[in-house]
Amino acid sequence: MKKKLYNVSWLFIFLISFGINAQDTKPLIQSKLDGKVINKITNEPISGASVTIKGTTHGVVTDAEGKFYFQTGQKLPYTLIVTYIGYKKTEFIADGSPVIISLEQDLQELNELVVVGYGTQKRKDITGAVSSVPKANLKQVTSSADNLLRGAVPGVVVTQSSGRPGATSSVRIRGGNSITAGNEPLYVVDGILIYNDNNNGTAGVANAGAGVNVLSTISPGDIESIEVLKDASATAIYGSRGANGVVIITTKKGTKGRDQISYQGYIGFQKVSKTLNLLNASEWASLRNDVQASIGQAPSFTADQIEALRISGGYDWQSAVFRTAPVQNHQLTFSGGDDRSRYAVSAGYFDQEGVVIGSDFRRISLRANYERNYSQNFKFGVNTNYTNSLSNGIGTNGGAAAGRQPNPLVVALYQPPVVPIKNDDGSYNLTNNPYSTAVNGIIGNPINDLENTINETKIDRVLASLFGEYKINKEITAKVAVSGDVINTKQNYYAPSTTTSGAGTKGLASVGDRLVSTVLNENTLNYNTHFGEDHKFSALAGYTLQYTQGEVVNAGANSFVNDNNTYDALQDGVAVKPYSEAFESVLKSWLARVNYSYKGKYNLTVSARADGSSRFGSESLWGYFPSAGFSWNITDEDFAESIKSVVTDAKLRLSAGTTGNQEIGNYLSLASIGSVNYAFGGTLQTGLTPTRLANPDLRWEKTDQYNIGLDLSLYDRKINFVFDAYYKKTNDLLINVPVPLTSGYATVLQNIGGVENKGIEIGLITENIKTDNFSWNSNFVFSANRNKVVEIGNGVNQFFPVVPNGSLLQQQPVTVKVGLPLGTFWGYRTNGIFQTQEEINTQPKINSLANTKIGDRKYVDTNGDGVITATDKGDLGTSQPKFVGSFSNTLAYQNFDLSFSFQGAYGGKIFNALNQQLEISTLGTNAASTLLDRWTPANPSNEIPRATSSPLGIVSERYVEDASFLRLKLITFGYTFPKSLTSKIGVQSLKLYVSAENLITWTKYTGYDPEVSSYEQNNLYPGIDFGAYPNSKTFITGLNVTF
Repeated sequence: MKKKLYNVSWLFIFLISFGINAQDTKPLIQSKLDGKVINKITNEPISGASVTIKGTTHGVVTDAEGKFYFQTGQKLPYTLIVTYIGYKKTEFIADGSPVIISLEQDLQELNELVVVGYGTQKRKDITGAVSSVPKANLKQVTSSADNLLRGAVPGVVVTQSSGRPGATSSVRIRGGNSITAGNEPLYVVDGILIYNDNNNGTAGVANAGAGVNVLSTISPGDIESIEVLKDASATAIYGSRGANGVVIITTKKGTKGRDQISYQGYIGFQKVSKTLNLLNASEWASLRNDVQASIGQAPSFTADQIEALRISGGYDWQSAVFRTAPVQNHQLTFSGGDDRSRYAVSAGYFDQEGVVIGSDFRRISLRANYERNYSQNFKFGVNTNYTNSLSNGIGTNGGAAAGRQPNPLVVALYQPPVVPIKNDDGSYNLTNNPYSTAVNGIIGNPINDLENTINETKIDRVLASLFGEYKINKEITAKVAVSGDVINTKQNYYAPSTTTSGAGTKGLASVGDRLVSTVLNENTLNYNTHFGEDHKFSALAGYTLQYTQGEVVNAGANSFVNDNNTYDALQDGVAVKPYSEAFESVLKSWLARVNYSYKGKYNLTVSARADGSSRFGSESLWGYFPSAGFSWNITDEDFAESIKSVVTDAKLRLSAGTTGNQEIGNYLSLASIGSVNYAFGGTLQTGLTPTRLANPDLRWEKTDQYNIGLDLSLYDRKINFVFDAYYKKTNDLLINVPVPLTSGYATVLQNIGGVENKGIEIGLITENIKTDNFSWNSNFVFSANRNKVVEIGNGVNQFFPVVPNGSLLQQQPVTVKVGLPLGTFWGYRTNGIFQTQEEINTQPKINSLANTKIGDRKYVDTNGDGVITATDKGDLGTSQPKFVGSFSNTLAYQNFDLSFSFQGAYGGKIFNALNQQLEISTLGTNAASTLLDRWTPANPSNEIPRATSSPLGIVSERYVEDASFLRLKLITFGYTFPKSLTSKIGVQSLKLYVSAENLITWTKYTGYDPEVSSYEQNNLYPGIDFGAYPNSKTFITGLNVTF
């Protein structure tokens, strides 16, 4: 009987009601029954509980007071089945009105339904590594859904590229698998498959800088749950898109029989988390004098002038960049339903100004979900989401100086503190700077650049899905789903003639548009049955077809008569060469999965998927991705009875399988031609030339993965422990391999590389204290991943990626080398400062003897050849941390609650390119305060070299800094008003709270923030900090109310 009730519960949660052991009842017209469902311990009414007459399809849902009412043809007495999430299913024999039914809370997390690929499973039956994001994490203040994963589950590392509102981020589940292809996970939002390609957040507009995170188009306030699928048993059903893990996002739905209106909102402000220590006016004047002395020039400042600057303090350009920035969020939701349908409609508004002037992010979102049981056998539903977002960001600098000055924020830090920011009349200083060169009469002012440059990105996105589900018979269900995802990105850029980027061209305008649409059709058959009491069997088979098309166009102009029309009148300027492209791709898939369970103890899952993609070569269009998983519920064994007083549940999991990666871009297997300009007959002509060799054998990157896991619940589930160990090996990596120049090409894309990841994950959830008035729960997450390049191919052991910045390109700060992790920094090791001429004469030098002076930096001669050359460079560490973790706590006392969480990482490195540049002394730029300890005859420092006009940067361990940190990520204090009070004003629930985010960070990193990656999702050069937007502290006050 217990097994049959288990099956009824499983099927009911799928809203597929049918009779099991149906009773023979004689109809009695207008039989009536009323009752109430309450909490067994507190006697509080339970709203939204489902009450069904056993053996029938007649069911109702309790109202806000826990009451229900039947008017039915069934004859009393009859058995009621009562269910509610978080409570044990109860059967109650009713023989007349009124009835009071008490439900007991069920802390059995193992029986919780978990969303997996193309369905749901009871956690107890799962064979793969699947983690759920805690509800507390879903309440964080963030503009993007992917940031909710940060510190939430083991094995997931989220790195936001910067603190800019709407900024992109990179998500790595169990490490990066690819060198050149995509490493982001697949997102499934209400069944819609999304790859978070941030290229869709930009239209290629010049100088626009970092793109906008396209996942920021999904309002975090609409999210009900997030599941993370990590191993092959869980992800192989997604085949060529499962290698990097899968994140399943489910939005909020209505509750049957319970109409309600809810409002969630907060307002607050943000302040920059940290500022850099720079020289003040008098200190900079002294530095400039020393630099001049090193090159034989007379000093610019007298002692009296330096003293006067010390008293006046000069000008603080860094402070002028930052501001206290407001943030607000408002969301209104209408939801509910009847016994056959449910709905949810919401509207949201999010507005976040950036802590850097001129930056902000605004989003308007609309969502509607509807689901209806049209008949006992047919159900259909629709999910729609529309968002409109507008982001204003920091652009990049163009021109020759862009390498050392990548954006206005960095330029502001370089400004000599003796130069005024504004003129006496309040206008920006564009002429009074003797340490910079004017262009067309304008000297660039970075504060003016931030304030007056237009750099906006507008994104309109529609996500929509429609499904129909038909129950052919008791065991077979057919489902057809069609979904669409349309992203329209519009970029507008204008640098006025008074800005750094626009002065040289008398105004610079650029506009661009990218439209990408995806249509997905999924057709599946589900078969569920059981044989006797011991055997449960289910199977899934399906066919899917996905079509994607896109087009990009951008155009620009310069040399405008005035700045009045900005980017709206390109015809008024001199045209810049336009650009356009179009692309399309098709993915066809067959998929299957079989689940078998014997006595609920032994569970087996086997899945397979075949994907055919137009992105690959004609000889390798199809890829095949199988997996198998096994789990053993140990505590269901007879021999485990003796330990159940301690070990409540124990499950061992094993899995293996192959997944793929198709995120390589379009048409890369085909030969291509491109346009070139050449002079012919004294005029400039345009022609076509071959640019890429064809490779018909171009195939999938494949990842083989093995996983072993242990789930433990101790002391009546007061302690819940999850452990996983895994090994992943990715083969056939796509790498641009050099070919003989006689071929007319430099490289060809081939499948030749290999990368491995291995690691462990630990999750620990504890119920520390629970009384009638007080509770305390904790959640601990720990992950350690080791990444290594195992093969590059064609006899190549190492190569240096091309960093897209002139200054960093020359330095080659990162390398890809067999035996080392991706993101490895490569450079020299320092050995102090030359203190005497004898040391210069006898020790290895990086420069010639004539150019090396006392006070210059020494470097280690690692190969012992007596000179410092590029062969002395070596491994300086990797951006990948040795481990990451988080620790969260939730405490509640009566109506008060307090939650706080810590997040941290250990062992990773960051190449602080900004600090490297700030420690270079020049005649015209400010510097870091560390140069106060520079070498002088009176201060023979052994750490900071002498002042010299030498703007060349050298990668060394000094600038590859420890990125380890511990952060008080979030702290929230709230009060929920008692129902005895709120019911008098017609309110179901009312909560007020205050919250602070990023309150304290403990780190040795000297930059703005240790969670940074200036080059966004790129896996070749992660962990470089070159003027990334700083992080901020956020303080908010919020209100949640439900009517």
